[in-house]
Amino acid sequence: MAKTMLSTDVEWVQHGVQSRAQIRQHQMTIDEPVTWGGADQGANPVELVLAGLGGCLNVLLASFAPLHEVVLSHVVIHVEGDLDPDGFTGVNPMVRPGFLEIRYTITIDSPSPQDRVAALVEHAERMRPVKDTLGGVVIHAGPLQIHAS
Repeated sequence: MAKTMLSTDVEWVQHGVQSRAQIRQHQMTIDEPVTWGGADQGANPVELVLAGLGGCLNVLLASFAPLHEVVLSHVVIHVEGDLDPDGFTGVNPMVRPGFLEIRYTITIDSPSPQDRVAALVEHAERMRPVKDTLGGVVIHAGPLQIHAS
């Protein structure tokens, strides 16, 4: 399969800290809770990272289930992460600005044998592109573009 480029455009909506992301034909509102200066009109960026990790696992489990001869009745991925605001607000430069730790639990209802379900989970966990990305991809910032308004 050829390399694929994915993209999104994220635009500030000109009030508060709210943004609108355009991803293919989908739009999503990104905001912060009121306690972090937002209007709580959508998930915040770090919550979206957690949702991306959980969604990635769900996609892989559903995709690989037939390969492992597993019937899935219900799947829930609970994802949580520890974040210290002192890091991203600059209050303490010794604190990491991102998640300090991310944890998840997988709950699967399936009539299939447990060993097949376990093999499915192991396969999905080994193939997670979102987890791989969180592990350390190089991010390049392009040139700053400033337009007079």
